[in-house]
Amino acid sequence: MSLVVFGSLKEAPGVTTLVTCVAYQWPRHRRVAVVEADADGGALAPRFGLHPERPSLVSFAAVSRHGVSETEFWSACQRLPGGPPVLVASGGASTGSALEQVDFGALDRSLRDTDLLVDAGRLRVAPAQARLCEQADFVIVVVRPRFESLAVLLDRAEGLSANRPLLAVVVGDGSYPVGEIDTALRQTTGDRARVLAAVAADSRGAAALAGDGGRERALRKSLLARTVRPVTDLLVHLSAAGTPVPSAPEVT
Repeated sequence: MSLVVFGSLKEAPGVTTLVTCVAYQWPRHRRVAVVEADADGGALAPRFGLHPERPSLVSFAAVSRHGVSETEFWSACQRLPGGPPVLVASGGASTGSALEQVDFGALDRSLRDTDLLVDAGRLRVAPAQARLCEQADFVIVVVRPRFESLAVLLDRAEGLSANRPLLAVVVGDGSYPVGEIDTALRQTTGDRARVLAAVAADSRGAAALAGDGGRERALRKSLLARTVRPVTDLLVHLSAAGTPVPSAPEVT
């Protein structure tokens, strides 16, 4: 099973929305859980009406100081409405401390039949997040096709792809075609990074995803769900096959 880390580098291009949609689309024959590992605090608890602190990443860190237990992990999870389990993170210093304590690599090994989708928020140059990225099977950087965001991506792509595949998901429209971003990434990293897919910036679909009334329809018919589906399918394929990167990215 795989440990997949999602994050951004500069702005907030919708990492949590992408992770949530992917998690809801994950096939039922593969067990999946979402983990919030954002030092600034997670968004899933307020967005989906979950409890922000009990249980949470902080409570899990407290009981896993002397080793990771699969039972303790599931006990610390809540559940997305009609969806998979989630380990939520509140904001503040306690979350930052918890991220320092949790060994995500050990957690991944303990949950041998579970794919872990980790929402890391902003991927800062900090020890806890660097260790998380080193332990990941795949790192997914969510980016908008704008100069400021792409400049940071290209600057950090070589380091982020040094030990594991780096895949970019481009959200929304901008000045740079997805094919050009893919070429620049591959040239910068010697083919260790590339664009996985392009996703629509669909605020209505994102809002419906978080609302009980329209969630099922949003997961079937929204522009967000339709454009996220290739991301989900490729990640499931990579997780199942152990393939480093797809032979041809979805760069429509």
